[in-house]
Amino acid sequence: MEENKNFKIEKNIIVIDEDLKISQAIKKIRRASHDVMIFYVYVIDKFGVLRGVLPLKNLFLAEEKRKVKDVMIREPITISEKLSDEEILEIFNRTKFLALPVVDDAYRLKGIITYKNAVDVIRNESAEDVLKIHGADIHIFDETFLKRIKIKLPWLLTSVISGIICGWILNKFEVALQNAIALAFFIPLITAMGESVASQTSAIIIEGIAINKIDVKNTRRLLFFQMMESMIIALIITLIVFFLTVFWLKNFFVIKVIGITIFFGIIIATIMGTLGPIILKKSGFNPAAATSSIVLALSDILILVFYFSVAILLNK
Repeated sequence: MEENKNFKIEKNIIVIDEDLKISQAIKKIRRASHDVMIFYVYVIDKFGVLRGVLPLKNLFLAEEKRKVKDVMIREPITISEKLSDEEILEIFNRTKFLALPVVDDAYRLKGIITYKNAVDVIRNESAEDVLKIHGADIHIFDETFLKRIKIKLPWLLTSVISGIICGWILNKFEVALQNAIALAFFIPLITAMGESVASQTSAIIIEGIAINKIDVKNTRRLLFFQMMESMIIALIITLIVFFLTVFWLKNFFVIKVIGITIFFGIIIATIMGTLGPIILKKSGFNPAAATSSIVLALSDILILVFYFSVAILLNK
């Protein structure tokens, strides 16, 4: 399991012994409160093992002669120091606590992680994922000139290669374009639509993987629901394009080719946007770092091939 590297474990906390009397615990807390932000008071035994959490309300309402262990909350919710960032965030989202204690394998108290720190980490990770999707990095300004070029170049080269392949496809289907020149007018529409759908879908899948809302092991079920959504969206957009073009284009052959391509192009882009991040995740890669360029390139290529193949088949 990947250990968390971004959450900061606060060491400056108030810790008291479980055998202290309430009056002794209050004195200790008062002395320490000038230097420590009090979220909760943590109770340990003589070996440093976390025994419980003592809410201040319980402390001040208890009789002074009673011991801390008599009024503390036993078996508190804890965070293992080996948990990943996503697992820690999920615990905070579920519990809504201001802070949570961090323990090692022996249940010894190592410190706390605050909710504020969790929010800051997620903001940074979200910004980092957005930049990675576009072939950059949140720490890029700290890199050298050559390192920044090295980070950006692979994604731009992917776009160049994709553009060359698309150009080659247009050349190979030149005959179809000559027979119906109006087909060329709609190439930007179908490629833009495919890129938008693929980009939107992959962004949703990446976010779902990041916050553990998507199980990459259950790909078939995920793909089924994505396909159902895409078919409804594809039908609506196809009908809109049909009604917008039928009155001025007056070429039913081109309208049929465009309609069929948009419908199936959205489905193709959805499949690419869904499977791309999942395949990368299963292969051990960061899906946010490489999905965008690969998914968009493959979507463009497949949709263009489909577009001209439909034109040729319908023209026979």
